[in-house]
Amino acid sequence: MSSFVTKFAVATAIVMGSLGAIATTAPAQAASVDIVVKPRVVIKPAPRVVIKQAPRVVVVRPAPVIVVKPAGRCQPGLALAKASRNGLNKVAISHIGPNRVTVSGKIRGNWAKVSFANVRGCPGI
Repeated sequence: MSSFVTKFAVATAIVMGSLGAIATTAPAQAASVDIVVKPRVVIKPAPRVVIKQAPRVVVVRPAPVIVVKPAGRCQPGLALAKASRNGLNKVAISHIGPNRVTVSGKIRGNWAKVSFANVRGCPGI
């Protein structure tokens, strides 16, 4: 719409200017037509500034490591059987603690001790 008004104003100024030129050629004019064309002032709004917050820092922690100990304890009979399979003769349990089972016996005529972990399956230490 504003471009239409601007074009209309320019066209009117041209027409009025041509009328003034014709009028100056006419003899004895009482008044002259003055046309003042003022430039249009356009006030644009300031650009809109949008301040975005920084993205939230997401801390990803690894899942906790869950250690599941097998249920049960080292059975004394199983510890004796494992010790005899390892080469001990005259095996006997010498100590049972919360973490280990110690089996003593003879191997090639010398006394020796073998320790097993006090968990299910009696793994050797």
